[in-house]
Amino acid sequence: MASGGNKASLRMQVPVYAAGLFSNSMSDLMAIALPLYLATIDNSPTTIGIVIGVRHFLPLLLAIHGGALMDRLGARRLMILCSLVGAIVLLLFPTTGYIPAIIVLQMINGLCASMGWIGAQTSFGILLHGSVAYSGRFSFALRLGSFLGPPMVGFAWDHFGPWGAFGVTGGWAVGILISGLLMASPAIAAPEAARRLRMSDLLPRLSDYRAAFRLATIPGMTIVLMVTVLRIAASGIQDSFYTVYLQSIGISATRIGLLVTAAAAVAAFSSLTVSFFTRWMTPVWLLIVTTFGSILFVSITPLMGSFEWLAVSAALRGFCMGLSQPLMLSILVDASGRGSQGKGVALRTTANRAASALTPVAMGAIAGFAGLDASFLVMGALLGLATLAVSAYVWRRPHLAQA
Repeated sequence: MASGGNKASLRMQVPVYAAGLFSNSMSDLMAIALPLYLATIDNSPTTIGIVIGVRHFLPLLLAIHGGALMDRLGARRLMILCSLVGAIVLLLFPTTGYIPAIIVLQMINGLCASMGWIGAQTSFGILLHGSVAYSGRFSFALRLGSFLGPPMVGFAWDHFGPWGAFGVTGGWAVGILISGLLMASPAIAAPEAARRLRMSDLLPRLSDYRAAFRLATIPGMTIVLMVTVLRIAASGIQDSFYTVYLQSIGISATRIGLLVTAAAAVAAFSSLTVSFFTRWMTPVWLLIVTTFGSILFVSITPLMGSFEWLAVSAALRGFCMGLSQPLMLSILVDASGRGSQGKGVALRTTANRAASALTPVAMGAIAGFAGLDASFLVMGALLGLATLAVSAYVWRRPHLAQA
C-alpha cells in the first residue's frame, strides 16, 4: 500500500475529507428516509426492493464513463455539477406519491450521488496519493458522515415528516457542492482540464470501458473487486430492509438512526487503527476477514432480541467496516496508477452498484416468499459462502495475499 511520504497541507486535505464525508454517507441517509417514505405509499417488500435497487442502475452503466471523464477533465468539475442536480432532485421526492415518478427521481439521485463519491475517491488518490495515513483519516471522515447524518434524518422524519427527512438529505448534497468548490487543483492537471465541457463528452466511449476492464486483471484490483461485491451486498441488506424490519418491530425512526450512528461511530475510530492490525495480518486477509464480519453482524439482525443487542451487532459491523474501507482505498490507489484513478474507482463502483442493485431485489423476493426475518438469514448464508469461496481462491494463490 502507498506510503505516507507525500505531505499535503490541511488546506488540501480538508475539502477532500469533507467531500468523502458527505458523498459516502448519502446512501446511509437515503436508507432511512426512502424506506420510511415508501412504507407510507406501498409497503410491499417487492416494490420497496425494486425502488431501492433501481438507484444503482445508472451508476452501473455510467460509472466507468464518469470516472474516465474525471481522468480527462478533472474530478472537481463533475462533482460540482452532479451535486447541484442531486440537491434539487432530493427536494422533489416529497412532492410525489407516485411510484414510477419516485423510481425516476431515485435513478437520477443515484447517479448524482455516485458521481460525487467517485469524485471524492479520485481526488483522494490524486491530491493525497492514497497514503495509509491519509487513508485512515479519509475513512474516519466517511464514517463521521454516517455518524452524524442518520440520526438527523430520523429526528427530522419523526418531527417534520418527509420534507424534513429529504431536506436534511438535500443539505448533504449541498455539502458535496461546497467541498468541490473549496477543493484545490492538483499539481498535475487532468489532460483536458482547461477546456469546456461539451455535449459529446456526455456520450460514453468504448475505449474507456476497455481500459477500465483491463485494470481488473491487476492482482490488487482483482481482490478489491471480489471483496467489493460481498461487502456492498452486505451494505445492501442494511440500506434496504434493515429500516423496514426495525420499524416493523416497533423501533422509532430516531432510534433506527441511532443504530446506524453506533455503527458509524465505531467504524470511524477503527479506521484509524488499520496500521496496527496490518502488523498482525496481511492487508488482503484482513480485508477478507472484516468483510465476513460485516456480513455476519447485519444478517443476524432478526436474532437480536432487544434494542441493546441490536446496538451491539451494529457496533461490531461498524468495527469491521471501518477496518476494511481504508484497506480497499489504499490497494485501489496503488493498483490503478496515477493516470487512471477515475477509471479504477469507477470500476470498483460498477461492481459496487451491481451488488447494490441486485441485493434489495433478491432480498425482497426472498422476503415475499419466506418472510422478512428469513430473508436476512438466507442472504447472510449465501454471502458467507461466497466469502469462503474468495478465501479459497486467495489461499491457493499466495502471491495475491501480498498484493
